[in-house]
Amino acid sequence: MKYEKVDEQTYVISLAPGEEIIEKLNEFLEQERIVNAYFSGIGAVKQAELAHYRVDYQKYSSQVFEEPMEVANLTGNAFLFEGKPLVHAHATLGSERFETAAGHLVKGVISGACEIVLVKLDSDLQKQHSLKIGLKLLSIS
Repeated sequence: MKYEKVDEQTYVISLAPGEEIIEKLNEFLEQERIVNAYFSGIGAVKQAELAHYRVDYQKYSSQVFEEPMEVANLTGNAFLFEGKPLVHAHATLGSERFETAAGHLVKGVISGACEIVLVKLDSDLQKQHSLKIGLKLLSIS
């Protein structure tokens, strides 16, 4: 992972082959002591796991993709949850047959590259677990 601070709030992050997206984002947030942020990116993965949440069951289902796929869109945020930043990312992945899969990104291992723009937020917002929905949601008054 390489990154550069381009202004007071914005960073550009470049991930290399073999690196895992969520793991590296967590590592970056820790290194830079960033607790709240949002990000977007593009790239390519060789392996990924996407998940889909059913509110009525309060459960995720997931699928692993073991093929080269374009990261047509990577978007997400990180907010404090129980004292640590919690990365929440969604991705749209495209196969070589131009079929797409989209959902919550559990894991994505880079095949070629991944370039992410991350913006630090000066906020004290935090996430809390919602019993009604079953997810960690922003606590906004």
